[in-house]
Amino acid sequence: MASGVQRANPEKRRGSIQRGFTLLEMLVVMTLLSIIMLAMVSAMRSAGQSSDRVDARLAIQDEERVAERFIRSALSRISERAMVGALMTGSPTQGSSGKPPILFQGGPDQISWVGVLPARYGAGGRSFMHLAVEPAGDSAALVLRYLPWQDQPAFPDWNSASAQVLLYDVAGLSIQYENDRPANVDANSEWQSPWAQSDHLPARVVLDVQRNSLGPLQWVVPLWPLVTSRPGGANDDETVIGGSE
Repeated sequence: MASGVQRANPEKRRGSIQRGFTLLEMLVVMTLLSIIMLAMVSAMRSAGQSSDRVDARLAIQDEERVAERFIRSALSRISERAMVGALMTGSPTQGSSGKPPILFQGGPDQISWVGVLPARYGAGGRSFMHLAVEPAGDSAALVLRYLPWQDQPAFPDWNSASAQVLLYDVAGLSIQYENDRPANVDANSEWQSPWAQSDHLPARVVLDVQRNSLGPLQWVVPLWPLVTSRPGGANDDETVIGGSE
């Protein structure tokens, strides 16, 4: 018997069905995206922290270089002027050579001298200078104290002098002094701490700076007396620009 109802083609019906993502597939995709995003954020954070550590280390190295350059400039140009009319505390009236003591004090952990202060705003020229470790907040710092020198015969009260912090996070300072006129005639030099010679300057000074959280520093500074400050003055073959006896 013929029927008026036409049956749908099964192949055509299956082709018209639109398939989508299942809930499980969506969850898997979201989980994978979350893992990828987490990895990217972690990598970016690590890169940022590494950059911060590099910047901090470079800043510390710059601070150390500036401090070393400042100390070399201030300590290398030193006056050999002898004291006249007054005695330096703790020093004899004259050295073994019979000459009056020089305005120089070299201790095992601090040093005082007269020299040329590196040019900076509000300061410059010959000055009293004192280098030591002093308290700075919760830690300690390497501090240079300075005061203009106007032919005073003795060191001032350092508490009244201006102060410049050179390095923070300092645990201690040890200083050695090279004597190029040793008592032993067979030796070229000897090292002392403290400096025991009152009538002449050390040839070199070695400063060992201990840090709390950083590596130690060692600075070797040769001392070059200012020619116009020497007891005999400038030699005939030396050219002096500025300065006076």
